[in-house]
Amino acid sequence: MPSSTRVIITAYNNLPLLRMALRGYLRQTTQDFTLVIADDGSTPEIKNWLDSFARETSAQGIELEHVWHEDLGFRRSMILNEAVRQASDESLLIFSDGDCIPPADFVEKHNRAHVPESFHVGGAYRLDQAISEELTEKDIDSGAFESLGSEVHRKDLSRRRFKSRWGTFLRLKNRPKVLGLNMAMDRDLFEDVNGFDEKFVGYGLEDSDLRDRVMRRSPRPRVVNFYGDNDVYHLWHPVNNTVERRQLPTWGYYQQRRPVRCETGLSR
Repeated sequence: MPSSTRVIITAYNNLPLLRMALRGYLRQTTQDFTLVIADDGSTPEIKNWLDSFARETSAQGIELEHVWHEDLGFRRSMILNEAVRQASDESLLIFSDGDCIPPADFVEKHNRAHVPESFHVGGAYRLDQAISEELTEKDIDSGAFESLGSEVHRKDLSRRRFKSRWGTFLRLKNRPKVLGLNMAMDRDLFEDVNGFDEKFVGYGLEDSDLRDRVMRRSPRPRVVNFYGDNDVYHLWHPVNNTVERRQLPTWGYYQQRRPVRCETGLSR
């Protein structure tokens, strides 16, 4: 029977982190989801490992898919849309990254909160270098990693929850706060705004653009604020892209009032 949820994980040549992140999906409290790797042009190493990992997901009753396109630079919007295009009947889309480990009830909580036209936002415990490098697959399989969130993390997530909740209520710009590593959306809502805008290339604007357009839609979506309640564990890694958002080639486009339904998106 087809699953009701499509969990889409972005990846790009980060196999050690991806291996850690995906183990978190083997211990979910529900298996009612399809796990999709949206691969922005990795070398065959990723696919070769996924071919073997598929045996573990299959044993858990979880379907695994690998969606890949050629490496022509940072084209996250395009590969995420392609991962949705290849979907079947899943009514909820969950988006996360290949360097983020989900808690055991991550998918179940998103599933329970899903209603028509809902838009879910959540956060992350950002683990430091020492903790990330000491973490093992055994720690993930046992769930020990779920105790790694610090008081500093919890206060930050509480602050984000408060600002997102009241900012949404007051219809403030840039609210709710959105992080592409923990976001979900009703499939019909995603299709109505035509998904991610593929005019965005380079890091850092595609998620904000999607949030902006969804929140300008009428009627507005039902926002589910998961900060502090359903947060992933982000593994440390060196930051390769140090370009400021205002230096991105699409910054001028982002500053414009873009249509709610983007022109170059899920449906071209």
